[in-house]
Parts: sequence; C-alpha cells; structure tokens
Amino acid sequence: MALFWVLIIFSLMAFVHKRQQNKICQKVNVSIDNEYDNYFIENEDVQNLMTRNEKENLINNIHEFINLKELEKRIKSHGFVEKVVVSKDLKGQISVDVIQYQPLVRLAISGQADVYVSSTGKILPMSNRFTARCMVLSGAYNSLLAQKDWKKDSLRSHYFNFVQRITNDDFLSPLLPQADINWKGEIFIYPQVGKQVIDFGNPTELDIKFAKIQLLYKKIIPTKGWNKYSFVSVKYKDQIICE
Repeated sequence: MALFWVLIIFSLMAFVHKRQQNKICQKVNVSIDNEYDNYFIENEDVQNLMTRNEKENLINNIHEFINLKELEKRIKSHGFVEKVVVSKDLKGQISVDVIQYQPLVRLAISGQADVYVSSTGKILPMSNRFTARCMVLSGAYNSLLAQKDWKKDSLRSHYFNFVQRITNDDFLSPLLPQADINWKGEIFIYPQVGKQVIDFGNPTELDIKFAKIQLLYKKIIPTKGWNKYSFVSVKYKDQIICE
C-alpha cells in the first residue's frame, strides 16, 4: 500500500513538472534591493543581461528552454551584483531578485580611477550611473590597498576594521568622513567640523584609539573650543596629544 502512494506522489510531481516545463513565459518580474539607497543597477540593465541586449527572447519562450542558472550567471557578471536568484512559477512568470553590493569606503588613488571597497571587503569599480555616499580614503598607500579584496587579507583586514568601526558608529560616521593614509600606512583623519587633524597611526588597538577620539569630541573639545587645536594624536599609549 505504501509503495502505491509513493508511486502516486511521484506521478503527480512528474505531471506538475511537465506542465511547468511546457508553460510559456508570460512576464519577467525584476526586484532590486535598494536597502542602502544604492542605484548601481536598474531593471533595464537586468533585462539586457538576461537577453544579451535583446538578442534572446524570454517572453513567449517555453520554460523548458530557459536556463535559470545561466540567467543568474549573466546577471552576476554585473560588477555591483552581490547575489541573484532567478525562479519561475506555474503562472508562466519569471522572478528575478537582485541584491547589490554595499560600498563601505571609496579609495582615491593618484593617477588611477577610484574604487570602492564593499561591506564584504570586495573591490568594486566606480559607476557612471551612481555615486555612493561613504567614507573616503586618500593617500599614497591606496594603490597597494586596491590590489586585493580586504576582508580575508591580513594586511587589508586592519583597514577594513578601521573603516567599519567609523561607518557603523552613529556618532563617528558623520564626524569623520575622510582620512589619508601615507606611504607608511599611517592614518590621518580629517573631521567634518573643527580644524584639527587626528594622527591615528596604524590601524591597530582600535578600541583604545577610538575611545580617545570619543573622549576628545565629547569632553575635551566642547570645553576648549572647536578651533583650539590644529593637531591631535591618539596613537601613543595612555595619552592624547593636542597641539
């Protein structure tokens, strides 16, 4: 008896699969996640990638002849697409869900095109369509930092953690939008307000150094005045140097 019901279930599954495969594609629904207000890719771009710039038809094509994995591969070739899922339903519709990379920081490189580093540590190209609002790093060291993805690299991961700490902090993020990295890899931060430059040193001992910066802007500068100091160093142990 159990074997009978197993055969029935498999027969129904095969019947449903056959009906789905014989369905005609009636519509393509594209959904692009703009959670972080990034607009590097649009519906038209996705459609063009799937159809090879309208050289191949999806609408009115039989589902059996539509390779979903191939469509995902084409869309993923776009530099700003992090994830994509293409699926089809019994109504003859194809659904495309796209997630974009989130730029974490922009690297300004002398003599070269700028690049982004994503929140996953991936190096991304600039876009002619959209400019992301994120922290900017300039300086001689950037040409080295732009050569590899950041998160899994021992050297670059320290700078990734540095930028991430600022970006994820509601107090520091608007206050510290830009920094410069010299040829030694030392960081100098340029705050949004005040005239002081912050000598951060190398991206190590982050908890200690950012605690000093919090103290600087919450206790010291409000008392002494925003333009009292032109240079501040937090890189030395157990002290803040203000000049």
